[in-house]
Amino acid sequence: MKIVTLKKGLRGIAMTEYLIILAVVAVAAILIVGLFGQQIKNVFTENTSALAGSSMGSSAASATASSAGKSDSQDNMGSFDKNASTTGS
Repeated sequence: MKIVTLKKGLRGIAMTEYLIILAVVAVAAILIVGLFGQQIKNVFTENTSALAGSSMGSSAASATASSAGKSDSQDNMGSFDKNASTTGS
């Protein structure tokens, strides 16, 4: 009878450890989203607009284009077919 009681106690300890780990992960996720939420949202917004074919409209996109030697041209998925047909096979 003592063995059965010991197994139930160990199962409870293991479940408590898992709950503590789950709580730590949840708090960490909330803190990360709170700190970096707006930056993550901006990245997803820029990627979504680039995939949709519209211009990105951020200063980072224009800085990237100018550093690549392009003055007003931005490559996005909207211009992909046009560029591929003129340069590719």
